[in-house]
Amino acid sequence: MTEVLTEPQAATIPEADDEVEVAHARVGRFDYKWVALGVVLLGTIMTILDATIVNIAIPTLQADLKAGSYNDIAWVVTGYMLAQGAVIPMTGWATDRFGTKRLYLITITLFTLASMACGLAQNLGELIFFRIVQGIGGGMLMPIGMTIILKAVGGQNMGKIMGVFGVPMLLAPALGPVLGGWFVQSFTWRLIFYVNVPIGIVAFIAATRFLVETHKTHGLHLDAFGLLTATPAVVAILYAVDQSTSLGWTSATVVTLLVVAAVLAAAFVLSQLDRRRAATLLMFPLFIAALAMGVRGGLADGWTHINALAMFGAAAIALVNVPLGRRGSVEPLLQLRLFKDGTFSWAMVLSFIIVTALFGAMLLLPLYLQQIRGYNALQTGLLLLPQAVTAAFAMPLGGSLSDRFGPRPVVALGLVMLAAGGVLLAQLHVDSPIWLIVGALLLRGFAMGFCMMPSMAAALARVAPEFSSRASSITNSLQRIGSSIGIAVLVTVLVAQVSTSTHQTVCAPPQSVLVAASSVQHQTVTAQALCGQLQSTLSSSTLQGSAGAPRSSGNAIYDGFVHTYAGNVMSTSFDRTFAFIAIITLVGLIPAFFLRKPERSSGTVALAA
Repeated sequence: MTEVLTEPQAATIPEADDEVEVAHARVGRFDYKWVALGVVLLGTIMTILDATIVNIAIPTLQADLKAGSYNDIAWVVTGYMLAQGAVIPMTGWATDRFGTKRLYLITITLFTLASMACGLAQNLGELIFFRIVQGIGGGMLMPIGMTIILKAVGGQNMGKIMGVFGVPMLLAPALGPVLGGWFVQSFTWRLIFYVNVPIGIVAFIAATRFLVETHKTHGLHLDAFGLLTATPAVVAILYAVDQSTSLGWTSATVVTLLVVAAVLAAAFVLSQLDRRRAATLLMFPLFIAALAMGVRGGLADGWTHINALAMFGAAAIALVNVPLGRRGSVEPLLQLRLFKDGTFSWAMVLSFIIVTALFGAMLLLPLYLQQIRGYNALQTGLLLLPQAVTAAFAMPLGGSLSDRFGPRPVVALGLVMLAAGGVLLAQLHVDSPIWLIVGALLLRGFAMGFCMMPSMAAALARVAPEFSSRASSITNSLQRIGSSIGIAVLVTVLVAQVSTSTHQTVCAPPQSVLVAASSVQHQTVTAQALCGQLQSTLSSSTLQGSAGAPRSSGNAIYDGFVHTYAGNVMSTSFDRTFAFIAIITLVGLIPAFFLRKPERSSGTVALAA
């Protein structure tokens, strides 16, 4: 089914009390859509930048705040990520209920104040708490901003506008390590949070002055059952894939989280399709199973262990949802009936593939540059910057071409270029010339501008204006989940390739190396024993370890051989993983074939200067 959706077949959103049509409006001499875009970009670039700028400061934070272990300090990043994912499903309802401008101002204020509080934090507990609050505000900013843009554009030049809107998504991951490294090395880690304060103040003033309240619906009831199934499902999925990189996909924690997420997601989908009785029935086995596993986890690991608390939380959610599910029909939290439109559905599938290829590679590239090539974090950020700058220039161009020729040829060209960039990355070795790396990055950057936002614009342009907020929540939720799953899968592939490559890479130490190894280890070392030691060390190492850059022993001959062997193993592993990314990218050509040129009418109104 490919016609433009104008109304779902079940409950509909009540008519807005103060709906204002702003497409083609003007603010003084300026087109309102560009004014709104500028205001929205101020907010979105903060939240995206904050997701990456903190990573480089983790070792400093761990030392300064006296964190007990890496698992403890990791919650500074994990808490922010989970909070962002948790609030996205309800953002569509909140936007419809309170209005785009009002909610945007609230979230900007919350994010800015939380950023200030993070900078003032005196211990790890305070920092994690305020990072969670920061994530709540940041998680809403992107879908709210997208809704504001959709209202302002009205279907005209959607690709070009969305291309500009997507620039921060690609610039921020490259700018984050550069700014973070500079702040930490030259000033203080607190500046990575304080930098948001002036930006937030400017964004608040600009939003107050220029944004128009375009949508507010009084009396819109919250789908509590949908909220209490969708939110924990998203959180469980995100936390499971985050833990999978260290615990493995078959660990009890990850499997349990995925099962809980699957049950909650199934109940959510049934409730959104107006089959609430069937959804409610799923809560009974979930309650019993979660309660039993919580008791078991408490007896085994302690009653305050995260696994036990998570299961008791799932049991409580299931119990609360039983009476909620028996209530009458309410407006669905997310309009899943939007998936009845073919272009929207295929675009969501394509978006899942694209974010896997993009954000997965964004994780692997810094690891390659630091572990294999020996660059520090600041040098890595500077080397990745041309890719982001190229993408920033290509995105508006790709959007304009999509508006003119339709998304299908533009997205297909972008996917082919992105795959070609992956093939080039798969040719990298320990001593590959720098121009090959830069060339692959520039090609990927240009490809990003042609495949990411044009596909999203094609989907959102198929949605009627009154459902734009719900569509924004859907797209942002899927992107958040897709990027997390994609990164986890690619990390799993890389770790598996490291294990395989250790046994396939030639290990033939000459006699001089064996003599040096015997001196270092204070015992006679044979070639077979040395190779076995290196293979065992590399196979069992994690990505947070030193697989790519073994510690120095003080013996130049021994260290030289170890570094060369480890570098060859890791380089081969990265090459195969990049090739896997290229294959995934080409699979995206299938959904791209079904994208249709957007068709959507819009109105216009003049605004006072």
